[in-house]
Parts: sequence; structure tokens; C-alpha cells
Amino acid sequence: MTDWVCGRAGRGVGVGAASMLALLIGAMPQVYAQQAPAAQTANSLEIEEIKVTAEHREENERDVPIAISTLTSTAVDEISAGGDDIRFLAARVPSLNIESSFGRAYPRFYIRGLGNSDFTLNAQQPVSIVYDDVALENPILKSFPVFDVQDIEVLPGPQGTLFGRNTPAGVVKIETVRPSDEIGGYADLSYGTFNTVDFNGAVGGPIVKNLLDFRFSLIEERRDDYVTNIDPTTMYHRGLEGYSDFAARGQFLYKPNEDFDALLEFDARALDGTARLFRSNIIEKGTNNLIPGFNVFQVNQDGDNYQNLGTWGTHLTMNDDLGPITLTSISAYEHGSVRSRGDIDGGNFTTPPPIGSPGNNNFTDETSDTIPGLDQVTEELRFSTNSGGRFFEQGGVYYFHEYLKALDFSYEPDGAANIFATQTQSTQSFAVFDSASYRVTDDLTAEAGVRFGVDDKTYSVGCIFGCAVPDPAQVKTNSSQPTFDVSATYAVTPDVNVYGRIATGYLAPALDGRNTEFDGGNPAAGALTEAKAETTTSYEVGLKSALFDHRANFNLAAYSWTTDNIQLTAVGGATNTTILLNATKAIGEGIETSFDIKPIENLLITSNASYNFTQIQDPGLEVAPCAGGCTVQNPIDPLTGNARINGNPLPNAPRWIWNINARYGVPLGNGGEIYGVTDWSYRGTEDFFLYKATEFTGQSLVLGGLRVGYIDHDRGWEVAGFIHNLLDEVKVTGAIDFDNLTGFVNDPRTFGVEGRIRF
Repeated sequence: MTDWVCGRAGRGVGVGAASMLALLIGAMPQVYAQQAPAAQTANSLEIEEIKVTAEHREENERDVPIAISTLTSTAVDEISAGGDDIRFLAARVPSLNIESSFGRAYPRFYIRGLGNSDFTLNAQQPVSIVYDDVALENPILKSFPVFDVQDIEVLPGPQGTLFGRNTPAGVVKIETVRPSDEIGGYADLSYGTFNTVDFNGAVGGPIVKNLLDFRFSLIEERRDDYVTNIDPTTMYHRGLEGYSDFAARGQFLYKPNEDFDALLEFDARALDGTARLFRSNIIEKGTNNLIPGFNVFQVNQDGDNYQNLGTWGTHLTMNDDLGPITLTSISAYEHGSVRSRGDIDGGNFTTPPPIGSPGNNNFTDETSDTIPGLDQVTEELRFSTNSGGRFFEQGGVYYFHEYLKALDFSYEPDGAANIFATQTQSTQSFAVFDSASYRVTDDLTAEAGVRFGVDDKTYSVGCIFGCAVPDPAQVKTNSSQPTFDVSATYAVTPDVNVYGRIATGYLAPALDGRNTEFDGGNPAAGALTEAKAETTTSYEVGLKSALFDHRANFNLAAYSWTTDNIQLTAVGGATNTTILLNATKAIGEGIETSFDIKPIENLLITSNASYNFTQIQDPGLEVAPCAGGCTVQNPIDPLTGNARINGNPLPNAPRWIWNINARYGVPLGNGGEIYGVTDWSYRGTEDFFLYKATEFTGQSLVLGGLRVGYIDHDRGWEVAGFIHNLLDEVKVTGAIDFDNLTGFVNDPRTFGVEGRIRF
């Protein structure tokens, strides 16, 4: 039996929260539902209601006045089988997009269109990844593999009053399986296309019964190189796109009595693989199509390509029930390092003309980015009330410190470094937060929260050789901002809840000096750029309910947000720089819906969809477009040659996302079952850059999957075959906007077999 998939909560409005709520209620007199995970027995016709911990306590999702999508552990296992990294979550729930120009090491998350396309190693993101209650700030930490998880909750919108780290766009909350007093575990092994091997497993149980438990989990994923570099003169790797990715987690739970517990966790990861593989001249000019005859298994590059990443960390979480309140302390340290080198121009400078054919360039750009050391320290101390009555409160203090050093290199065609620049950034943040709820009547609950944070940053850039030193070479920022949220939940019937929420979020200033690297030693050209602090205000209303004696669930919600002084990143183009800037504001609004139904005993269908509209609003804002070769769709300033981007959508913000999953099982007796699962996701068109260009508009992408297997529920073993990207759709999913129409693509179709045993 599979317990698939996505729980959804309500959403917000574009214009007029009250009128939109009335519209939703009027439009669906009998069709509201909370989407819950399909965790039910084989002979049940009910879809079990989902339990969430979005507010740091276990609750029925219908009672939580924030938007929630949930993936169960089985859903995660099924859709990530075969070596997929954390980007497998993209388009699996409404309004979530994930992309990367670094490959497996540096994912960038977008919720409801709000994210950050900045690829620099010190970039800050408005979406937080919270792994076992620890916020992972830098994207190299956010890329930690997903394995042995209890569930994943996606919480759109500002969440700062519930989580110590400010989260203006939302939270992806990952909870792992905790140690218990029961001996148990699992082992899962799959083998597939390109000699992909994926093994993950866990074992746990008591060390001292009723006192000390442990759980050890690991994952190892390997894939052979399946792309060949056909450059006959290359002195580097001819095989690309392979990887070896290993991660492990150890947990020890000390619980001497019912009032106190302490969980000590260790994690580590080692990745050795390929950086994002850029491919020059693969986009057909005047369109956003791949060129005729594009071969996903070949490149023609004169540069090197590799990626090595290592992280490790430890967390200590303690809970002490003091009667009226419970105190929780979460102390964490994370360390990381990475080396990533790639042929950014995507082609071969030494290959004779014709320039413009795949792999041929009239220039060269090969760079390497290294973090020799990243250190993150966090401490969260919070309290929560235990009265169990109408009033509940939780609050606390939060401290965050990060130190990051980055080394940036650029190379000549012969492999010799011609630019060597350094960056360092030290960040400290301190916040106090509090949230309270009160059940006004049996049907009405009101909640409110507040957060106040102070953020300090010190950023320095230096030049070892070949680049410019800006004046000043060091910048410090200090910022503070209160944020809040207010919400109300009303139970229309025992199975139908409506809610509304207003929340604000805040993102501290961002600093960058990478544009000094490419100035060829011109000291007048180098400059630090700063994006000032941004603030977000979000409105949402929604419905959550169950239908047909809990055999179906349906959610519908609407939202809107406005981000003032939004931080944006202009990358590449004719200037080949990274520039931080602010737009006056950006807006987003949309509708999200989800639907689960179990029409017959052994068939479960789950689906969700979202429409997200985003727009940059700044009449005076312009950025440098591509260096040539692309068809710019925005007006061009005749004096500066820049593209005016007022009215454009945000980058990597598709308007449409949908997902549908269906599972049908045939019981065979003696606990056996043959089952089939098919999963389909759709991501609409998206812009890769701040300006609009025909060639740099990503096409819509449909990814289908199929899984067929046999499971013995009584004995705990399973065998299955699976296919990912069933239609073998290969599309451009990102680009480099030089004059050679360089892009990168998604993985082709893969398939494999998997065996699993639980004990």
C-alpha cells in the first residue's frame, strides 16, 4: 500500500479578500476538502486526515490557518527513486519551482513566484529549507539529500513568527524519521539507466530500553558519465554528467522520563560529480526550440568540468516539559566546502568556424568557484504553553551566524588562471518572535504573531591578480524590521473550514562584488553592488474540507503578495557581470487548488494545480540584455542600450504548475499486492532573465513517471520497475545570455528496477 501525497491548505487573494472568500464559498457549496496524504489501509474507502507540525505541534492540517502542502515518506521514496536530487520536489505541489545552474550542489527555490536567481555563493534566498527544525541558509547546505524522511511540508508565504529565521517567501520543512524503542529499519536498492545505483537504508532501536535510542541512515547514489565531450584536443574529462553522492545521518534520542528528551544528530555528505553542463548554440535563433538534431549525449567543449562538495554538521534538540510550559532548545552547527568548475561559454574556442554551430565559440569563458569554508551556527530557544485549553502561545529568541569565504577563478583556453578574486561575508542575525492563538468560540479561532530581527553583514572583496579592486573593498550593513501575521479560522461544518491570513516578511540587504572579476584589471570598472532590504506583505484566504464521507478532498485558495524594494539580480549579458539592484516593487497573485479522490476501494487519485501571476513594477528600471544573438522583446533605451523591464514577470516563475498521481492496487491475499503508480507534473513557460527574450523563454515541461511493482505488506518487502520522464522530453531549462545562445537541459528518460525490504 502506498501512502501518497500532497496535503493542501488554503491560500490568499489578489483583490478583495472578503469578496474572494465569498466567491469561493458560493462557487463550491459541496466541494471543499483538505487534501490529506493517502495513508490508509488497503480495504479502507477513507482518505486519512493529515497531521502536520507547521506550528511546532501536531495538529490536523484543517485547523492550521496557513497554506500547507505535504509529501509523505512513501511519496518521496517513489518519485525520487533512481538518484534524483532535491529538485525532484519541483512542481510536485502547487506553486513550487526549483532550478539550478550549479547542478546537484546549489538548488534555488521559488514559492508563488518569489525566489532569487542569483548564482553567487553568498546569495541569500527568500525560501528557507528547515531540516529537522534547523534552517539551512546557504544553497550548498540546502542541497542535502532527502532520505529516511517522515514527511515534507511546504508552507508558502512569510513564516517568521513561527520560525526564528525570517522566511518571506515560505518554508520547505523536512522532518526525518526519529529514533524509537522499536528495533527496525529498511534497505532500498535500485539500478537503472546509465548504471545509476541508488542505495538508501536505515536501522534503529534501543541502546538502553526506555532510556536511549539510536537511528542510523545513509544514502549512496552513483551514475556513470553519459555525455561525451567530442572535442578531439581536450586535456580534460571526456565523460560528463556522472556523480557519486554519499550522505549519512546518525541520531541518538535520550528520554529518561516523559517530561524531558534530548536528540543529538550528526550528518555528513560527500559529492563528487559534474557541474552544470552548459551547451553553446543549442537554441534555434528566433525561437525557444532546441536546434534540429540536438544530441543530449554530446558536447564540444575546451574547458574543464568538475564538482566536489562536502558538508557535515551536528544538531542538539532538547525539550523540557515544566508543567505550564515546555522549553525547547535547538543548537546547530553546519560546515561546508565546495569546488565547482565549468565551461560557462559551453563550447570550443579552438574549433574552426562556422561560429554559431553547436560547440563553436568566438570567445572563451571558463570559471571556477570555491568555498574553502562555510560555517553556520544557530541557536533557537522557544517556549510553548501546555494548558490544552482555548489559549496557546509559543515564542522565543533566535541567533544566526554565518561566515563564508569564496575564491573565484577565471581561465584562459590553455587552462591557466587569468583572474583570481576572493570574497568573504560574515552575517549575524538576532530575532525575538511570539505567536498566540485563542479559540474564541467552538468554531472560531484567532491567531496573531510578531517578530523583530536585527541583521548585520560585513562583506569584503579582494583581487589576487587579473581583476579590479573596488573602492571601498569592504561594506557593512545593519538593518532591522518588525514583521507580523494575523489570521482567523472558522469551522463552517465539522468537515469544512475557511480561513484568512495577513502576514509580512523581510529580507536583509544583499551584497556582491563578483563583477570586479571580469574587468580585466581596470580599477575604475570594479564596484560592489548592494540590494537594499525588501519587505513583503501577503494576503490569503482559503477553504479546507473533506467530502463524501472522507473519500475525497478538495482545496481552493487565492492569494496576493506585494514585495516593496524587491531584490533582483542582473546576470551575464553584454557586460558579463553580476549586479544586485532593487525594483520599486513586485506583485504576485494566484489561485491554488488540490483534489484527492478514492472512487473505488483500491484506486486513489490525487491532483493539484496553481496559477501564479508575477510582475515587476518599476517604470525606470532597465538592465543590460544579451550580448547579441537573442531576440529581446522589451523596449531598448536608445541612450544606454539597456532593456526596460517594467511589467515583466519575475525569472523562473511559471504561471501554471500542476501535478496528478494515480495509484491502483490489486490485493492478492496473504498480504500481497500488485500495484501501479503513474505521476505527471507540468511546469508552464518561464523567463530565465529579468528581460524578456524569445530564445530565453523556457518552454513548458511535462514530466511523466510510471511505477509497477509487487509488495508483501506482511513480510515488508517490495520489488518494482520505474520510468522517469516517460515521454523523453528534453527542454532548455536555463541559459547563459552571451552571444552564443548557450543553455542547459533536463535529464532524458531513465528507467530502472528497485527492491526494498522493511524490518
